[in-house]
Amino acid sequence: MFLIRAAFWIGLVVLLLPTDANQQARLYSAAAATVERVTTFCDRNAKTCELGSEVWAAFLKKAEFGARMAFELITSRVGGGKEEEGVRVEPASAKGKAEKKPPPAPRGTLTPSDLNPPWRGQPQRQGA
Repeated sequence: MFLIRAAFWIGLVVLLLPTDANQQARLYSAAAATVERVTTFCDRNAKTCELGSEVWAAFLKKAEFGARMAFELITSRVGGGKEEEGVRVEPASAKGKAEKKPPPAPRGTLTPSDLNPPWRGQPQRQGA
């Protein structure tokens, strides 16, 4: 199916190309000028490229943190988590330092005698 779609779009592009030599020359020069303007954008707009690189670096840092957090959550659910000796290791913070937190306090308030059922019924009589 992919090959049929690719052949359709390539065919459509070829059909839209001009056949006249003058139009082909104009199209070629316009494409070359566009490539030249795109490749020299940072030379002409240094501040914009500088800001763009800062934004890209922040985006990569956030994406790395999100991927690391998702990976650690998934692996801790599967059983490969980083719980050792009652100390949970949380995902690394944005500054790159691992934060250790104590284990949560027990939540149950029932005693062992509370867990035993109070009544089990009368034992069945033998030979009645």
